[in-house]
Amino acid sequence: MSDVGPHETVRALSELAQKVGVEVRIEPFELKIAGKGGLCRVDGRPVIVVDANLGPLEQAGVIGEALRHFDWTDVDVPPELAGYVRKGRGRAGRVVRLKPLKRVK
Repeated sequence: MSDVGPHETVRALSELAQKVGVEVRIEPFELKIAGKGGLCRVDGRPVIVVDANLGPLEQAGVIGEALRHFDWTDVDVPPELAGYVRKGRGRAGRVVRLKPLKRVK
């Protein structure tokens, strides 16, 4: 996972959540004021809901923010995802590639 893209990060975080028994649901929110998502309980089980209308970096941030509230001592967390688990966010530097500006004459 040394050079993962934003979609792969979302997928990896979702798989990591399953290891601690947390379901991740990425679904479109109908109301704009509904927020971006977060951790909730459905029938007593923890579920992370994420607005599918967000970009993948924002989705990863929502999942990461929710995941930091769980115990990770018995789970092997890949180094690339450790920041999301500890702080609720990771390094986007490898994911976002800036293009140079074009000169206009």
